[in-house]
Amino acid sequence: MKKANFQAVPTDGAYTHLPGVLVADHYRVSDEYVCYRPEGTKDWLIMYTLSGKGTAKTAEGDSLVCSAGVVTLIPPGTMQYYFTNEGEMWEKIWAHYTPRPSWLDWLPPDSANGAIGQVRIEDSRSREAVEKAFRRILAYRFDAAVDFREELMLNALEEIVLLLASLRAERRILDPRVKEVLDAIAHRFSENFAVEDLARQVHLSPSRLSHLFKEQVGESIIAILNGYRLKQAEKLLRYTPHSITEIALSVGFNSPDYFTRQFVQYYGTGPLQYRKRHISQQ
Repeated sequence: MKKANFQAVPTDGAYTHLPGVLVADHYRVSDEYVCYRPEGTKDWLIMYTLSGKGTAKTAEGDSLVCSAGVVTLIPPGTMQYYFTNEGEMWEKIWAHYTPRPSWLDWLPPDSANGAIGQVRIEDSRSREAVEKAFRRILAYRFDAAVDFREELMLNALEEIVLLLASLRAERRILDPRVKEVLDAIAHRFSENFAVEDLARQVHLSPSRLSHLFKEQVGESIIAILNGYRLKQAEKLLRYTPHSITEIALSVGFNSPDYFTRQFVQYYGTGPLQYRKRHISQQ
């Protein structure tokens, strides 16, 4: 079995970017390339192979071939162990991202349970459409002059997700009550939510809603809610002069201390340090 050699791993192997921030790149790497993250990442990873071959390993030891026209999707918290096959040059475009709530209905059925998904694109027109969308993501990412750059990147990625969903024979349908809760969270995340309130809204007991939500979405209601709040807080830290307390309260956290702990857990640094680092890079 090929072993992880971190000296040979390019930038995505080190996982230096922040979760919740969409990043993408284009690699053409030899059989020295290995990436191994035993705990996975906090966001999703999508890889589209343009040419050559790579292999993605599952936690159970199965090997998934990544050849031309194959999209490989790895959910958060799932082991990431992949490498270029011996004697090959693996050319791929990849992106780390956090999906919009509406995408959850279009992702591979087993993704909510942490399974690595693959979609093989057979026809040339679909391959061309997916590749063009990936290259738009790259163009937006590396053009600092583009306004609403991250939104445009997400729009291109959403096109890819939709194209892949249309190619699959089966499509996972979210329970309408789960979709209603996701919509409520997405549009009203700054409100004072309680699981009991959401449960009453969809006519389920809190325990039943919590179980159904985790089963279909792969994360708890509170985790998804906090994710929305933290991503909004991250933008406010970068683009406004508001204090940490003001930001915490505005996105729905009742306690600045709790907000800070959650921010550190999600982004790996405190909100004040994050703001200072961002300002220094401007």
